[in-house]
Amino acid sequence: MNTREWRSKLSRALIAGMAVVVGVAVVSEIVSDRDEGGAPVDVDPDPTFRSESFVVGHDPRDVIFDGEKLWVAESGFGTVTSYGLEGQRLDTADVDGQPAMLAAGGGFVWALDADDGSVTQLDNNAEVLRHFQIGDQPVGMEFFGQHLWVTDPGRHSLSKITLQGGLARLLEVGVSPGAITKTPEQVLIADGDSPTVTGFDAAGEIVGSFDYPGSLDIGGLTHVPGTPTAFLSTPESLWIAFGDIGQVMRLTPAGTYSGLTRVPTGPLSLAWGGDELWVASADAGSVTRISRDGEIIATHMLGGKPAGIAHDGEHAWIVDEDSNVLVMLTPLAIVP
Repeated sequence: MNTREWRSKLSRALIAGMAVVVGVAVVSEIVSDRDEGGAPVDVDPDPTFRSESFVVGHDPRDVIFDGEKLWVAESGFGTVTSYGLEGQRLDTADVDGQPAMLAAGGGFVWALDADDGSVTQLDNNAEVLRHFQIGDQPVGMEFFGQHLWVTDPGRHSLSKITLQGGLARLLEVGVSPGAITKTPEQVLIADGDSPTVTGFDAAGEIVGSFDYPGSLDIGGLTHVPGTPTAFLSTPESLWIAFGDIGQVMRLTPAGTYSGLTRVPTGPLSLAWGGDELWVASADAGSVTRISRDGEIIATHMLGGKPAGIAHDGEHAWIVDEDSNVLVMLTPLAIVP
């Protein structure tokens, strides 16, 4: 039996031996009126969400919703597993390595291994279709225009990959591309070395670029945002998260600065759902909900290490890297 087969059998056996539902609890909601440079306002906890946890594979790093089901990158097992919207485990693929980021598109799921610079392509049943090398240090991945787009700051490049896993175009972008998102018309990449965002159309041609503020006045102190750790386009705004200073910047779709919202520092991940931005903070063990206007609605203290977040339009789903669980947050207003 080779190493790949042994690891696959081990991971399936361990997951199969675990209870699916870990627990149900009401999440205490700490409501705050924080805004730009503001301070938390002390209020009584307001339990408005139900939390359910489901065991997943070791070291889950990312979760996505493909419109039908959830997919979790289980880095410690070298697997990608699909889950139903009731938390039930469906199918598992052994992708080898350490899958750390997922994308869905074209009828496929794509798993990025940031350690060895490879991507694994899976079908809807979690069958491995192909495994291919993508770059030196890929850090961002998005599906747009029937192609997979991958940023690689080590090579200062943006790769455009076909549905068959071939390289359609390698763009040398002249910046250090990292976090990536998409709009209906283009992919947007954030430069890790400067406050610059560049847009590319489906053909790979530059649409344009803009700069956001390179320094920020927060509480009378000047802060340099640093490297964007997450980037998300929503219907009315662009959101850039800066984990080092614990801030989420809001821009208009044209790139005009609109505001800043304070969140915990550390690795951050973003999702849009229920007309709100959801921010998972790994270091704080929390999820912050932000209105479309950039105001904090509430901060939910989950504990653990929330490493990734997705939203299915009704529930938020968070993977906890410390506890090896998938957490579903449901507003009590819609609980039967």
